[in-house]
Amino acid sequence: MSTSDRYRTSEFLRALSDEQLERIRPLLREKRFERGKVLFFIDEPAEYLFGVEKGEVRLYRSSKDGRITTLERLLEGEVFGAISTLEGDRYPVSAEGVSDGVAWCLPRAQFLRLLDEDPRLAREVLEIVTRRLHSAHERVRSFAHDPAPSRLAQALLRSCRDGEARVTRKDLAEAAGTTVETAIRVFRSFQRDGIIQGSVGRITLLDEVALVEIADR
Repeated sequence: MSTSDRYRTSEFLRALSDEQLERIRPLLREKRFERGKVLFFIDEPAEYLFGVEKGEVRLYRSSKDGRITTLERLLEGEVFGAISTLEGDRYPVSAEGVSDGVAWCLPRAQFLRLLDEDPRLAREVLEIVTRRLHSAHERVRSFAHDPAPSRLAQALLRSCRDGEARVTRKDLAEAAGTTVETAIRVFRSFQRDGIIQGSVGRITLLDEVALVEIADR
């Protein structure tokens, strides 16, 4: 796959014309990350628009007592930092790799120049933000009303790619808004029922239909 073609799978970049993409391609920086490596910390200047090219990234905040809340998990093709970059402010969250992977970074000045030149791209950004807000509202509803097995099944389905999720139970517990102890207990029941097969940092999905049913309860 050529450099231009691989960017065509990404939010925002796929909305660019061929001429626009070729013009900014030399400015797109590649940032490799490892599991647990921070891409940026909260309150750092919002200098780049980021996109996940490979792997998985999470956005999170830490409380004063050290507790971490995962706000969003981003998969291949999804962008982050758009609103902060637009405002020229600081990142309101921290971002770190959930797995090993690669992100692209577009400097803020070039991002704003594209929006000034082509109003259609501003609509694309608005659509991305709207989808994220809808997803966030759904997670808040789920945290308030869905039982832990349902929330954990939802988190596992979001992380699965080709029938496998390379995440820990701790990662999934944070994404589902529950404790690690609860996650371990629930996933053990999933294993007993033949729904998943687990190992350290890797969960294989054996019965997707059953997991979807649990997620939808």
